[in-house]
Amino acid sequence: MDRRSFLTAGSGLVAAGAAATAALTSNSGAALAASQTTPTIYTFGAVGDGWTDDSAAFGKALQWSAANGQMVVVPAGNYGIANTISFYSQGNVGQGWGLVCQGANLMSRITNGGDVMFLQAYHYVRYFKLIGSMSIVGSGSDGNGLHIAAYGAAPSFYNFLIDGLSVERCGTNGLNLDGDVFECTISNSYFQDMKQDGATLVDNQGGVISTVNFVNCFFNQNGRYGLSTFMGGQQYGGPQYVQVYGGYARNNQSYGFYYNNGTGVYWIDKVGFENNCMSKQPGDPSGAHVYALTNMNMRDCTGFDMNGGATYLLQGWWLMKCTLDGCSNWSDGQMASTGASKLVHMNGNNQGSVVLNNCNGGFDGQWGTGLKWIANSCTGTSPWGNLNPTGTMSGTF
Repeated sequence: MDRRSFLTAGSGLVAAGAAATAALTSNSGAALAASQTTPTIYTFGAVGDGWTDDSAAFGKALQWSAANGQMVVVPAGNYGIANTISFYSQGNVGQGWGLVCQGANLMSRITNGGDVMFLQAYHYVRYFKLIGSMSIVGSGSDGNGLHIAAYGAAPSFYNFLIDGLSVERCGTNGLNLDGDVFECTISNSYFQDMKQDGATLVDNQGGVISTVNFVNCFFNQNGRYGLSTFMGGQQYGGPQYVQVYGGYARNNQSYGFYYNNGTGVYWIDKVGFENNCMSKQPGDPSGAHVYALTNMNMRDCTGFDMNGGATYLLQGWWLMKCTLDGCSNWSDGQMASTGASKLVHMNGNNQGSVVLNNCNGGFDGQWGTGLKWIANSCTGTSPWGNLNPTGTMSGTF
């Protein structure tokens, strides 16, 4: 199968301090709240010429928005960002707030490793929205494009929506969800050409990431992973309930997706993967589009590789049940010539198992682990011979 055929087949998978905040609220807040017109970023002093530093205006807008429960419009244009746009909660936030973007481009000139936009909850912060169309264009010497944090068990940043965001060329990650950040949706967004990861989610400083949904998002050409989950400061553990529905992960230097603690009961669903592990050679036994510890569930996902090192759609080390429904892995070009491409490399312990339903691509695995497998109506090769496309086969490594 060539790339065009693959893409056609996969198209459906496809704290400003408290004083400053108080002054802003008391001076301009009353007039704005009383106005029948939704305020724009220009209300808070933005210039929008692509060079003047508009970071303070965005910070003021976010603080006012959270304090007053109103959205701020960001009209189309280029906004120079020479310092981190910062939001620090001044109290609990329980009504809708955020930015409605109309084609805004944030042009980072940050060179000290600082984030382009950093939002931190010291309280219970809910209902943030970053919607419309916004692009964050990194300098390459900045940090994260958008960093949302809540450290410790008490403060939380949750029940939020990001839609229509594009982040590219940042010095670290495109999106960083950090600490007690949960129950949120990121949709129709693009994270590409980052020096590290397109998006990363980290259980950190007592906070737990959970119930995060990526819908129709794209993670391409990043310096490490397209999407990653970790436990801060520890080798193992991290978020489990991170679900991806639709979208694509392509040409990342390492894995398309890296899950340090699996998906739990969540799924990666209808996602396409292409030419990941670009830093590895075709046929590399350690290469895959998706790497997961603990477990992994995937449905209607397709992998394809020509010149990357993603030998498998999935590999990792599992101590729980993994399920793949309707998944396939294909190769062409240099990868096909190695004869090594398969759907799964199975590894784990005797508590782990892999269930394949209506899958294509075959598998291999690590002998002596006690890992169990079952394949229902699958095609491809295995150490037990060719899989049965109309029946069931099973075994133990």
